[in-house]
Amino acid sequence: MSRRRELKTALLRHLLLYGQATRPELVALTGVRAATVFETVDELKASGIIAEPERRGKKTGRRAPELCCAPDCCYTAGVELRLSGCTGVIIDAAGKVIHQVEHPAGVRSSLLEVKCEILEVLQHLRDLAGESWKLIRGLGFADPGLVDIERSYSIRAVNIPPWQEVETGKMLENASGLPARVWPEAMVKTRMEYIQRLPDAPESLFNIVTDDGIGGGFIKKGELFVGSSGRAMEIGHLVVRPGGARCCCGNCGCLESVASPAGLAEKIAESRAAGVDLGGLPENFSIRTFAQYASRSRGCRIIADELCRDIGNALSVAVMLLNPEMIVISGEFANLGNILTDSLRHELELRCFPEAVRELKIEISTLTASDTARGAAMMMRDRVLLGELC
Repeated sequence: MSRRRELKTALLRHLLLYGQATRPELVALTGVRAATVFETVDELKASGIIAEPERRGKKTGRRAPELCCAPDCCYTAGVELRLSGCTGVIIDAAGKVIHQVEHPAGVRSSLLEVKCEILEVLQHLRDLAGESWKLIRGLGFADPGLVDIERSYSIRAVNIPPWQEVETGKMLENASGLPARVWPEAMVKTRMEYIQRLPDAPESLFNIVTDDGIGGGFIKKGELFVGSSGRAMEIGHLVVRPGGARCCCGNCGCLESVASPAGLAEKIAESRAAGVDLGGLPENFSIRTFAQYASRSRGCRIIADELCRDIGNALSVAVMLLNPEMIVISGEFANLGNILTDSLRHELELRCFPEAVRELKIEISTLTASDTARGAAMMMRDRVLLGELC
């Protein structure tokens, strides 16, 4: 790759991540002389990839205008499959959602039924887009389970049992007529957590997704860590209770087996059988309902603290190995709010070096229901646009 092409890639990568920047900011970022940066910016503008709406000529006499991705230069689609349903979006190059659909989960007793649910979302997006569907240049998919990222292959999703051993990328390409890529849901969420906090995002962020399947993601300076075979950050399969409940991976006592909604239900059933007073907790409860009872019922609070200790045990490994500046909790157990964050901080203070925890920020996710699908679309957008420069 030529130096000029490397510079184009660096400038575009920054704009895709941060959304906007001025010419002087790009000069400072790259350390390249201003004339070269400005020439490269003008080439990107001429290609239609970036825009500079306020600029009129070479000198404006005002604050340097903001460069940004030209919204119409690239449209991409994103789909997220999750336990409660399937979400699809179409975005422009600026990351703005143009169309969005939500389909609640249907019957999922077979792989075919899950595939049909995804294809219905795609068809709904196509109907909404109409003739503009031909302008869409790629499709990103946020997968709820373990993924072979290089092959865009879905290996297994614990919370959607039929969803396993699927050539998802090929399936999506055949259905949509678009290039498609597949990423783990936790990875996509991690990137969106980071983007949501820009321009003041922490240097490094670890995200733990606490649903039926527990996943994690780590991002530093905007770069996701995936590992040499794409299997990094599988925090749900750290053994936190040796000899504990059997996990779907075959081990006993994995975090995913003891600190999932199913694990919580088992703890509550054991407590009921032992005659523990749970303050009137209903038989059919949501995690949000359990969190409300945990704030006023001693029995529920004991169970919540036990669950938080298991999560803290696993997170202590991430803190000791990665030393993140921030931990974000998303998924079902984020509903525990301060109960979870306070307990996690206590556990990490007990298990980790003080210097690793003293300045550590622990936050609850504030992503919306469509942000993961949007994140998958944005990751595909980056792949399309940056691929054109390579």
